[in-house]
Amino acid sequence: MNKTLEHLLITYATQPHRILAQEVNGLSRGTLEATLIDLLTLYLNDANSSTVRELITLRLAGYQPVEGKLGYNGYRMMAIDGSQRTEKHFCEVKPVNVHRKEDGSWSRRLNGGGNFSDYTPERLKQHLEEPHLQMLVSGFVDGRLVYILEFPFQCLESRLRERLTKRFPGDVRKANEYLRSASFSFKDYASCFREKGRLVYRVAPLDPFRGALTQSFYEFLSEL
Repeated sequence: MNKTLEHLLITYATQPHRILAQEVNGLSRGTLEATLIDLLTLYLNDANSSTVRELITLRLAGYQPVEGKLGYNGYRMMAIDGSQRTEKHFCEVKPVNVHRKEDGSWSRRLNGGGNFSDYTPERLKQHLEEPHLQMLVSGFVDGRLVYILEFPFQCLESRLRERLTKRFPGDVRKANEYLRSASFSFKDYASCFREKGRLVYRVAPLDPFRGALTQSFYEFLSEL
């Protein structure tokens, strides 16, 4: 970590804000630029928090973030057909970041997928009953945004039911039992996406990021 950034973080956590302001005002423009870039790099690549990646995905797709950890990640106000009234349309955001390791290989490859943690049949029912619920799936490479795809949650129904049925035959679930990881890839929503989805963002050119994508997903993105 940048030593200046490390010092400012400690100062922020241990000193009054006036002391932090004095420290910042004493830095040169070049040092401030380097420190800010280091902070953004650190935050965007944080393996334990997707907050910034979620925010970027939401904003570029035209959604507002929902405060708090429970419920949906974002919403946008949409006009109701034939009236002047509006209603909230919610979304779930699944941002995935991959990075290049010290040996030059990738931590994993982006496949247009995502994951629902601690999933249950009850939660699937809730999702399916939410009108207009959308998915926002995004991919980052070393903190750099590569794509954002938007599609109806219903596009994932078949995949999620398959995973839940395998974990809970007959949808019978004991208290405190969960499907720890309900994962999916672009192959689970590709045909539905072509009919109902939206390409929100794709980096240009895409080819420099080809090694960080699975071959089939690279081809899918290239064709959109």
